[in-house]
Amino acid sequence: MDRKKLIILIGSFFFLILIVLTIILLNLFGTSKSNDSQVLGIDLSAYQGDVDWQMLSTQNIDFAFIKATEGADYTDSQFEKNWTESQKTDLKVGAYLFLNFDVTGEDQAQHFIDTVELTDNNLPPVIDLELYGNYNDTPLSKDAVQVILNEALKTLEEHYSVKPIIYTTQRIFNMYIGQDYTDYKFWIVDLDNSWPETLGNGQTFTFWQFSHRGMMDGYEGDEIFIDMNLYNGSYQELLNEFF
Repeated sequence: MDRKKLIILIGSFFFLILIVLTIILLNLFGTSKSNDSQVLGIDLSAYQGDVDWQMLSTQNIDFAFIKATEGADYTDSQFEKNWTESQKTDLKVGAYLFLNFDVTGEDQAQHFIDTVELTDNNLPPVIDLELYGNYNDTPLSKDAVQVILNEALKTLEEHYSVKPIIYTTQRIFNMYIGQDYTDYKFWIVDLDNSWPETLGNGQTFTFWQFSHRGMMDGYEGDEIFIDMNLYNGSYQELLNEFF
C-alpha cells in the first residue's frame, strides 16, 4: 500500500472514531429536549443527601419532583436547599406532599403551602397517596381516605389556583380513586409493565414512575438509587400542558 492510501485509510479510521465518540457523548450528556420521544425525570428526597443540581440537570432529564412535606408538621430536611438549587437549572421542577392518614387534609395542605412557594415556572403540587406502616395491613376505608384527600386537594387548589397531581400505585388507585377524580392528572407508579395500561377510571397517566433503581451522578446520600419517571408526551406537550 502506498503512503497516500495509508494516510487516507488512517484518516478515515480516526474520523469514524470521532463520529462514534460524538454519538456516545450526546447520549450521555445531551438533554432530552432534542428528543421529544422520551421526556425523562426524577424524584428525590433527603435520602439522596446533598445534591449537585447543576450536574444532575445535564444527564438527559427534563423535570424533577422534590419531597417537601409529610403530614402537618414534617418538612424534608433537604427540601429548602433542593428547591433553591433546582430553580437555578433549566429543569421543570415540582414539589410533593406525602399524605398522612392521621391528620386532616386541610392541615397538611396548609403546611405544604407554608413551605413551598410555587411560580409559573413550576409544575403543579403533588399529593403522594400511598399506604404506609400499619395501614399496609389495615387500610382505611375509601370514604375515610377520600375525606382527607379531598380536603388536601381543595386547599392546595384554592391557594395555588391549579389542580394538584395525584401520585399513587395501580393498587391504591383501584382502592381509593376508582371512577372518581376524573378531572385530576395522575402520576402512576408501575414497575411491572413496559407501559401502564389505562387507569381504572378510563384515564391515561400523565407521569409514570417506572423504576426505583436509577443511578445518576450528582448526589451523595444514604440511598444510592434514584426514582426515574417519564412524561406521557413530548417535551413541547409538557410545556403546553403545564406552562
